[in-house]
Amino acid sequence: MSIFSKSKLTPQQAFEGLKMFADVAKENHKVTEEESTKRQSITAMKEFEIAKIQAQKEVLKDYFEKTFAERRINFDKMFEALDKGIESNNLELIQFSLGSIVEIAKDSPLAQVEKLRSDFYNPEVKSIEI
Repeated sequence: MSIFSKSKLTPQQAFEGLKMFADVAKENHKVTEEESTKRQSITAMKEFEIAKIQAQKEVLKDYFEKTFAERRINFDKMFEALDKGIESNNLELIQFSLGSIVEIAKDSPLAQVEKLRSDFYNPEVKSIEI
């Protein structure tokens, strides 16, 4: 006999129906809690990854600011030395200045970015100094 038939339910059938309802409600509550926990975990991972990206951005920004400022200072000094060499007709100073300018220009600040990038993902690297 189906519990949905129009005949009168027995106490046993009523109890079984109530038990089924309670089991479904319990399972629903369990699944809801599990899914809530998963969402919280995903949110925490998202926030962690965003914070990590922000920190990496700051390191790269700082690296480029310092590196290019240092390069600018070095270039300025070498061009000043070149100007002095030209003004005084000092061939040794001119050659030294031009050689230094070329060497500075050959050294790409982007070469260190790969090392920084690998340090970002190396769990053994505890801090990155620029």
